[in-house]
Amino acid sequence: MKPSIRLALAISSLALLILVPWSVADAAAGKVESAHQRGPLVNASFTSFDPSGCIETDAFVSANRPTAHHEPGDATTTTILAVSVFEYDACTDTVLLQAAGYTESLDPAVFEVSNQFDHASVRATVPVTNIDTGAVFDLTVNMAFVATSDLVRDHSNTNDQYPGGCHVLNRWKGTGRDAVASGEVSDGVTSFTPTSSSSAEIGTVVDGFVVIGCP
Repeated sequence: MKPSIRLALAISSLALLILVPWSVADAAAGKVESAHQRGPLVNASFTSFDPSGCIETDAFVSANRPTAHHEPGDATTTTILAVSVFEYDACTDTVLLQAAGYTESLDPAVFEVSNQFDHASVRATVPVTNIDTGAVFDLTVNMAFVATSDLVRDHSNTNDQYPGGCHVLNRWKGTGRDAVASGEVSDGVTSFTPTSSSSAEIGTVVDGFVVIGCP
């Protein structure tokens, strides 16, 4: 798999990484703990300039629908959307806006990915926070993704061993395509994505950890 796709697909593993310390602690009691997740995802980065060439706008959109299972509990599925916007005036060396937001309580219908990962779409509203002022406002995402590459696959297996017979096993498998994303990330007045994406991906990830005998 191309490095750009591999890096983007790995984003969906972040939620699972949070589970690992909890599993290590329980394994100290002689348990073998495991956790895994799988699900589709999209990522897109945008860069544009105003007519003067001074103001650069960067935006990033990431959506995924992971089904996570921390055994022996039940599996849970969430629909997640994250958005960030950064505006910078190079002529005056001034940051005009830096805002980011995240939600995992979306209706599954707002995020669609085709079975062959050749097209996808996400349409939802996300509350974001202005990092400089703390003000919260909504950004509306209306984005379509169209694949531009063949389907590529990659996988990785690791076995990390620690003192005392502790093992942490990880299996990662990703499938996806490079893509072009177009549409709007807007606050209702300004579109922060007036051009198509500079990079984008459509794909899916399967990731899992097993923690054995960690003191």
